[in-house]
Amino acid sequence: MFQHNRKLNSLFVIKRTSENRVQPRMCALLLLFGLFSGFVPGQPLPKVKADLSKLVVVGDSLSANFQNFSLLNTQQPNGYAAMVARQAGVPLVLPLVPYPGVPNVLQLISVGPPPVIAPAPGVLPPIPRDNPLEQVTDLAVPGMTLADVLTKRPDPVIVTPIDAMTNIVLGFPSPFLVPGPALTQIEQAVALKPTTLIVWVGNNDALLPALTGDLTTLTPIESFTASLTAVMDALAATGASLVTANIPDVTTIPYLTAVGDVAEDNALPLNILGPLLGVAKGDYLRPGALPFVEQILLKNIPGPLPDFCPSTIPGYTEVPCVLKAADATTIRSAIELYNSAISKQAKSRKAEMVDVNKLVDRIHKKGFEAGGKCLNMRFLGGLFSLDGIHPTNTGNAIIANEFISEMNHGFNLNIRSVSVDDVANADPLILPTLVCSK
Repeated sequence: MFQHNRKLNSLFVIKRTSENRVQPRMCALLLLFGLFSGFVPGQPLPKVKADLSKLVVVGDSLSANFQNFSLLNTQQPNGYAAMVARQAGVPLVLPLVPYPGVPNVLQLISVGPPPVIAPAPGVLPPIPRDNPLEQVTDLAVPGMTLADVLTKRPDPVIVTPIDAMTNIVLGFPSPFLVPGPALTQIEQAVALKPTTLIVWVGNNDALLPALTGDLTTLTPIESFTASLTAVMDALAATGASLVTANIPDVTTIPYLTAVGDVAEDNALPLNILGPLLGVAKGDYLRPGALPFVEQILLKNIPGPLPDFCPSTIPGYTEVPCVLKAADATTIRSAIELYNSAISKQAKSRKAEMVDVNKLVDRIHKKGFEAGGKCLNMRFLGGLFSLDGIHPTNTGNAIIANEFISEMNHGFNLNIRSVSVDDVANADPLILPTLVCSK
């Protein structure tokens, strides 16, 4: 992380006389510098306090609080960015989407086992925003890749769900209600003249290949770096204080079930389960594979798993049942390269960087206790919503506190942390079964 503080001797070259004494003129300069800046020689320089009065957010589903696979007005205010803004006492305008959300929000019909989850019924109104005349300052659009935030604009022609969400977030009030040019996320962010920017991008460059099994969509590091540089060039030019974050290991999300967990849950050693299902150590199962697993273990159908299983991702009717260990390794290696690029950009732009990758790794290994419940990264473990991809309210509160801690440290702020216990106690997706054993 970029260090704002430097020792005085890195700012001034002190000439010495033959008697090894500081020249009187330099002594006077140092004294005046100390008197007028409050600086004490030998002490770190004071940090500049960031101005959060015009906070703008750029990103994807994580920054939009896309939860239960939907943008929905009852969920959006529970995102990490909205929590940071509330704790800081500054406005953040969200593109509030009425019921049933877009896509239709997933609902927990029965805990099971197996759990029963279904999309809510209903259709969006013709104008799919509660606040269509407000210019949003949380510009994050679910599904966007790093390149998309630079290039994708609202367009009346809708082909994919991402197109629809781009229109909802970026198309109101202009160009759909008020005449004006259609702008990308980055163009809108610059036009808003922000004082502080949260920019968390690049997650989908690694996530989409993991969800769909199409590793050809894994963004090459050269393209990722070029897009990231263009994003940071444009945002740094605003003069705003910058906050960014890196990318978590997407293979740890509960959308993917490790075959080791399947073996443990069914009390079967992997050397027996593996041949039955046609899987190996380090492989992961996608959601569509789990009903087949159940039927194979009940001996209702023969193994192994089919090559392709039904998909829960819009636009894909089926995806490979298994994320192979080698492909998971390829995705993790790409994330390491992406995060290295993000870290370098943060340092060169004097941006504060939140290490979400480290946070998620720690929680994946140790879990998280909140509100008397022991939460984990398994499905319905309290940290991820019903899509198995995006955080619950509690997961967002944990992320918000990481941003708050980094911003307090780097920007000389004193934002109060979110009470994760309070959020957990009110979180509808934290089940009673998660109570900690004494």
